[in-house]
Amino acid sequence: MLGNPLSYLSIHTHIPTLQSRGVTVEFNNQAHPAFSKVSGDNQEGMANETLEKPFVVEARDGNGSALLGVSVTFTVVAGGGTLSVTNTTTDGNGRAQSLLTLGPNLGTNMVAVSVEGISQTALFRADAIPPPPIPTTLKYVSGNNQSGLTGEALMQSFVVEVRDQYDAPMEGVAVTFAVSIGGGSLSDISVDTEADGLAQSTLTLGSDPGTNTVEVKVEAIDELVTFNAIADVPKFLWSLPAGIRWIHVPLKVTVVDDVATTIESIGDLYDALGGASIVVYLVTLDSQTQEWFGYFSTSDKGTSADKPLTDDLGIIVRMVTPTSVVLSGDPLGTTVSSTITLNPGYNLVGLPLRDSRITRVSDLFSLDGIGGNVPVITHRDGEGATSVRGAGDASDIPITGAQAFILHAQRAATVSISGDGWYNSSTTAAAPPMVLSGVQARDTTPVLALRGLIVDEGTGVTKIGFRVKVKNLSTNEMVTTTTGDGEAGYQLTVVDIETARAARIGDILEISAQSPDPLVGVQPLQYTVMTEDVKWSLIQLPALVAYEIPAETELLANYPNPFNPETWIPYRLAEDAFVMLTIYDQTGQIVRTIDVGHQTAAVYENRAKAIYWDGRNGLGEQVSSGMYFYHLSAGDYSAMRKMVILK
Repeated sequence: MLGNPLSYLSIHTHIPTLQSRGVTVEFNNQAHPAFSKVSGDNQEGMANETLEKPFVVEARDGNGSALLGVSVTFTVVAGGGTLSVTNTTTDGNGRAQSLLTLGPNLGTNMVAVSVEGISQTALFRADAIPPPPIPTTLKYVSGNNQSGLTGEALMQSFVVEVRDQYDAPMEGVAVTFAVSIGGGSLSDISVDTEADGLAQSTLTLGSDPGTNTVEVKVEAIDELVTFNAIADVPKFLWSLPAGIRWIHVPLKVTVVDDVATTIESIGDLYDALGGASIVVYLVTLDSQTQEWFGYFSTSDKGTSADKPLTDDLGIIVRMVTPTSVVLSGDPLGTTVSSTITLNPGYNLVGLPLRDSRITRVSDLFSLDGIGGNVPVITHRDGEGATSVRGAGDASDIPITGAQAFILHAQRAATVSISGDGWYNSSTTAAAPPMVLSGVQARDTTPVLALRGLIVDEGTGVTKIGFRVKVKNLSTNEMVTTTTGDGEAGYQLTVVDIETARAARIGDILEISAQSPDPLVGVQPLQYTVMTEDVKWSLIQLPALVAYEIPAETELLANYPNPFNPETWIPYRLAEDAFVMLTIYDQTGQIVRTIDVGHQTAAVYENRAKAIYWDGRNGLGEQVSSGMYFYHLSAGDYSAMRKMVILK
């Protein structure tokens, strides 16, 4: 081997290995110059991207010393990439390097390296791999265009899907949900996608009716997805059968059957339910005075029967035919609270809110103000009233809204109610239960309204401010009312909760009135209840006549005078009395005695009321011409005047 230059590897690797095994090797320690790969081989990167590490080679002479300034050439031989340096020289460490930018195609990029003066070459490899998945597509999956009630969570979540540039679902991508319109709230605002690329969030609708809009974004994607949901005000499908029901308006009604309509009074409710062709009457109770008020026609609008609706106002309704209406509006009360007001005696009330504590009638006994104060709760069950005294009673029914109850309280109380507004899920009108046609014929009615006027005897003008009393002479039941200052006539409603017998066909009613003026009286009248009265629960009575009561009892001059053959003798009674008129001739002999009988205090002046004398004596014979005297006795009063018959 002498005189034959060895390679660098032979001198520094192979020969020392032989020597370590005891082999004697002679050589002159001369070697070929050599270069080798140092680092950067077998990298991976994405097409058209620059590799992280350069390709580095090292050149050394035959003695292993670094070769400085030797020319090195880097050449792309496969893959179409580009180099940062193609021609360079070695540094003080004998090293040279170049950085490869991969070609546009996937696959292997090859770079060959040669060193001037050295026949040996080096080959570097780098693979162009597909780019990592990135989110490129955000699309809607489900949940759009829902609707629900204001303030409540939607039944379906809003669901989106994220896919990468290869149209594969992406996991772990942060998706942002945000409410842009409507003021609702979301169950999740920032959500990572699942393995199927899906992300979801549930919307609770805002408190105002209308559109709620949710925008969904992914940071790396310019596009966004928009979801919409409609917030409806609470709706209540109210089905009323023919016949009598105790009801309660369950909302602050602003829409009826999708038409903007406010129901703020009994008159509004009468119109909303269909008016005269549908409704016989609506009756309310003033629990302070224990007086009932009946609304029977549009002529009652603005009268004392046209009560404003309160949160707990109960109403008795009688329907001619069944009807259904869909009500929309806000919950009763303030935010989530309301009250039931009780006065001693009967209270006809409804439950203002859907209180989670109260699912059955008997649950009302658990409320402060009712428990220990109201021993029994009465409700209308079909065509009759039934009572609940506690849980487990057969008559203990579920509370579903729009119901009213009679609470007979022993003392005044305010009952706190909390919860949501009344509504039900269905808004498709269904036939009401117990469908009947027309008003059924009965011989009794639980409600009877009496209407009438009090008019002045002389002028016929309607009088006001009178206390009216109606007594059923058949049952001895009695009710009273006072004619209002702004109302023509009186309206009086009789309600029998216990036996449903406010009146029966054939009952005799006595109607009387008392004036606030002691010098005005009213002639009472009697009325016999007829079939039509019971059928429609309404009687239009003849007018009561108000007459003057004089301050003093007085016998007045007869008229005409002189007369032939008849005359009228007027008088005034300041007090009720038995009245007797005696006629005398000039000798003091009694000619005629007229027993008028018991008369009420009043003015008896016109021909219909004055005492009539036909000019005959007690035997029926015409008396002769001349002067006569007439004497009036009425209680303690006694007076005499003269008159002349002239033939």
